[in-house]
Amino acid sequence: MGEELIVGLASTKGRTAPPLGHPVALYLHRLGNTGGGAERMICLLANALCKRGFAVHMITWDDPDVPGLYALDPRIVWSRLGFRPYVTDKLRRTGALARLLRDRQIRILVGFVMSGDKTVYAAAKLAKVRLIVAERNAPTMYHLKCGFAQRWLCFGLLHLADRITVQMADFVDGYPTSLRNRIEVIPNPVPVAERRAKPDQAGADGRFNLLAVGRLDGVQKRYERLVGAFARIVGDQPAWDLLIVGDGPKREILHQLAARGGVAERVRWESWTSDVSGAYANSHLFVIPSLWEGFPNALAEAMSHGLPAVGFRDAAGVAQLIADGETGWLADGLDDEAALARVLSAAMADSAERARRGVRAVESMAVYASEAQFDRWAQLLNTLMDETP
Repeated sequence: MGEELIVGLASTKGRTAPPLGHPVALYLHRLGNTGGGAERMICLLANALCKRGFAVHMITWDDPDVPGLYALDPRIVWSRLGFRPYVTDKLRRTGALARLLRDRQIRILVGFVMSGDKTVYAAAKLAKVRLIVAERNAPTMYHLKCGFAQRWLCFGLLHLADRITVQMADFVDGYPTSLRNRIEVIPNPVPVAERRAKPDQAGADGRFNLLAVGRLDGVQKRYERLVGAFARIVGDQPAWDLLIVGDGPKREILHQLAARGGVAERVRWESWTSDVSGAYANSHLFVIPSLWEGFPNALAEAMSHGLPAVGFRDAAGVAQLIADGETGWLADGLDDEAALARVLSAAMADSAERARRGVRAVESMAVYASEAQFDRWAQLLNTLMDETP
């Protein structure tokens, strides 16, 4: 079994968590050296539950010596069980996870981004713990990304969960009717931003920033559509630059697309950072070209900083946050580069509307106040604890 490490502002070896009540475990495939919405959210939730009196254990398949990027409460125990891409390792991991759950007397396991991970389902059943599956994507993901067989498997496995959490009320109807009575809606927390963008005022250099933040993948995020859309309008918007913050496997391809589109000098790239507040505050418009999301943290944070946003009307998880005409703009369709270009150009040309919609964006995020969402998680866990035989 992998090394256990208590991780806080400074990592501390050789200690165990102080005794708390209600032992729960939070699972994510990988956490170390990985920055993203699910990774940050699970750490925020772990800290919040610890604050509320739960004995929290973090469980991942990271190698034992991999450090984390996000600070955790010093009382949280992180068990890193290791991973090898072999069938025999699935058996090892199933046994290791089941033993850990039993040894730690875990009563509830919350699994993030499980997506048909049979190992975790099997371990939960072997250890006889209650299982909450925390879905982190809109259910449209299963239709856009998965074939019929994989979709059938994922939905079938969800029947083994005691509860399923989704992030938007609209998502419930996207699941089979046989699952809906065990679904709870808990949005992501959106903290109040300490800094505010000025969408209508150019930067000190007289220029404006169009900002995108996220993983550079080739399936969900669709940054190639963004680079193409920006290339279509760059001549009409000479004062605007595109800033993309994030890392991923498509980075080099996106660089090539920018060069071929003649916009390489107008597109800036920054690696992922745990603090993107400065990028939000110094930008003037946010764009999210995704095919789907769950609860897009970067979009919500941008809006909480006063940035109006642009996305696709048919992108689940995006259209629920952006109110077209009020907090941002929605381009028709789901994958239309020309439509995205037209809407971006209109938003760039109207500083007064950016300012107005930016103010409304801040107001719209108040409903997702952090403490209220963490209280909902605590209530769900306490309810399941009471139901545990």
